[in-house]
Amino acid sequence: MEIGIVLIVYGVIVTAGGAMGFRMAGSRVSLIMGCVSGLMLDLSGVMVLLGKTGGAYFGMGVTGALVLVFAMRYAKTRKMMPAGMMLAVSVVVAAILYAQLFS
Repeated sequence: MEIGIVLIVYGVIVTAGGAMGFRMAGSRVSLIMGCVSGLMLDLSGVMVLLGKTGGAYFGMGVTGALVLVFAMRYAKTRKMMPAGMMLAVSVVVAAILYAQLFS
C-alpha cells in the first residue's frame, strides 16, 4: 500500500471533519485545526510520493499528535462520533505508517 496516498486520503478526511465540526457546532477551532492538520498530512503525502522519506516521518508525527488529541476527546466525551471514529481512523493510519516505516 502506498503510504503517500494513505496520508493524502487521511488528510482529506481530517479536513472534512474540521469543516463538519464547524458546520454542525460552529467550532472555528475545529475548522482551523482540521484544515491545518489536513494540509500537513497532504503535504507529507505529496513528499512521500515525490520520494522524500522525511515526509513519511512527518506524517507519522502529525498522525501521532492526532491520535493523542482524539484519544483525549474520546476519553472526555465518550462519544463515538466524531472523537471515537476519528481516533479509530487515526490509529489505523498510524499502524499502516508504522508497519511501512519500521518493518
